[in-house]
Amino acid sequence: MTPPATNTAAPPASLCAPEKGSRRAEIALVAADQFTWRGYHSTRVEHIAEQLSVTPGALYRHVPGKYEMFRDAVATLVTALETASEHTSDVGSGPPPLEELVESITRTTWSHRSRAALYRWQARYLTPEDRAAVREVDTRVRRRLADAVRVRRRQHHRDPAGAGSAAAAMLSCVASLGQHRITLSEEEAVSLMTSIAVDLALCDGSASGVTSDATNGVPSGQATGRRTDAAAGASSVPRLRGGAATREGAITAAIARFHRSGYDSVTMEAIGADVGVAASALYRHFPGKSALLTAAVDRTATLFEDLLDTHAARHTSGADPAVALQDLLNEYVTIAFSHGPDLMLYLSELGALSAEDRQRTREAQRRQRNRWADLLVAAADASVRATRATGSPSTESHVTESHVTEALARARVHAALAVVLDGGQGTEFHPAAAARFGQLAGHILIPHRPG
Repeated sequence: MTPPATNTAAPPASLCAPEKGSRRAEIALVAADQFTWRGYHSTRVEHIAEQLSVTPGALYRHVPGKYEMFRDAVATLVTALETASEHTSDVGSGPPPLEELVESITRTTWSHRSRAALYRWQARYLTPEDRAAVREVDTRVRRRLADAVRVRRRQHHRDPAGAGSAAAAMLSCVASLGQHRITLSEEEAVSLMTSIAVDLALCDGSASGVTSDATNGVPSGQATGRRTDAAAGASSVPRLRGGAATREGAITAAIARFHRSGYDSVTMEAIGADVGVAASALYRHFPGKSALLTAAVDRTATLFEDLLDTHAARHTSGADPAVALQDLLNEYVTIAFSHGPDLMLYLSELGALSAEDRQRTREAQRRQRNRWADLLVAAADASVRATRATGSPSTESHVTESHVTEALARARVHAALAVVLDGGQGTEFHPAAAARFGQLAGHILIPHRPG
């Protein structure tokens, strides 16, 4: 690869990463791991110092405070992502080949795998100025990917519409590698992401109900601007009375506020006001704010379990697994775009739970994803058997036996679900965007069929 491309604006000064090799850069990487694992508000400077075997005072000699450590961590990841997207082959001034661009971004993400989810989930805790700097970088990265997608679509005589959403989906897929610890080699991860990117690049953009570049410039987890019912959240919660109604209303209000403002900044008084009761009334149902968060997470976990159980009951063992998988995806898209803040909370605020509840929730998430993966493996196996039965090379898919391994199936599930949720968040869960991101996720999950 050649040096970074020219005519690329540098990130704003407020987002400058620490100098490589410096003590501050070392602190930033360790801080990123801690913030990723615990969440911003649950991470203390003592946690970071302990990992470096120093006192908190020793850290303050290099970094003024916790927020600056957090900003350094995000800046390190964002700068690495932009650098990866700037690498091109020496093929002129046009956009780089899609596979090369995706490989570069994937390898960079892989090198930061233990902390990659920080950028995806925690960036809302940045100041407005620093969030704007992150959006600028994200916009440039997405634009480079979208340009490469348009080149690929023109080469295949396809309408370039949909390049923006396809590029957003590719970044969500790569970012999902930081959301799990599935055992993959770096080469397997690169191969999987480039294969997915090729599929997404040629995915017809006609299903999009919003402009094809609607998600450009809005990093995952950082949608801003238009207020929707989902984003407005607490202000739309009705004034409720009665024990059960108060309890459910409090959970709904808490989800909206946690999603919008972050767990630490929300008070029981504010939640009570949204529901129309005094905070003291909430304490009859929840010992404290942490119990309310746990109840919110548990409610979303139950929503997922019910989705999977209902789907399994509807699709018997003799059903076409590809049809069953598509049906499950359709139902998930509906839930994601109607319960977006619930799902975001379910994935992003586990650090604020007790250790026991956090472990229990992560185990539930793992079981749920494995049920998806089992269905994907069955669909892929059926596709391979059908291809062999026809004996026609023209119907051979790039989704081969390697696709049906458990690890790769689980990685595809993570990628597909990330595309739906990130796409919803990036478009403020606009109903018109649901079909497009469901379509893109389908190209990741459903065994490829030519044409």
